[in-house]
Amino acid sequence: MITEIAKQYNGGNKNHENRKAVKIKYIGHEHKTLVNGEHYTYKELAVAAGVSTHAIKSRIKSAMIDYPKGTRVATDNCVRPKQDKPFSGGRGGSKKHKQMQLNMPRCEQPSEALMAKWLRRKL
Repeated sequence: MITEIAKQYNGGNKNHENRKAVKIKYIGHEHKTLVNGEHYTYKELAVAAGVSTHAIKSRIKSAMIDYPKGTRVATDNCVRPKQDKPFSGGRGGSKKHKQMQLNMPRCEQPSEALMAKWLRRKL
């Protein structure tokens, strides 16, 4: 009887396919393999973008600032591929990626955006 209990609690199921996977709606037109309006898992989005699942989760989480709580939507910006070269001075990266970097919101929360607005003001 002790061995039956030990088997029951010795690490659980290693095959996590039985869990209910979170589905994220993809909205965009620039990706070749993803279809606009379809739902995908984090793993499928990560494979399509060529980055880790952690990177996709953080990209989607940072993009959902203006959406209601609990909304998960992946856009073309979230599913972009990893850059070969990081941004550096005036060189490196494509023109499109440089423009995205300039327009990227730096503050994660509305309170941080408000604080940044007041910190930029001259005394």
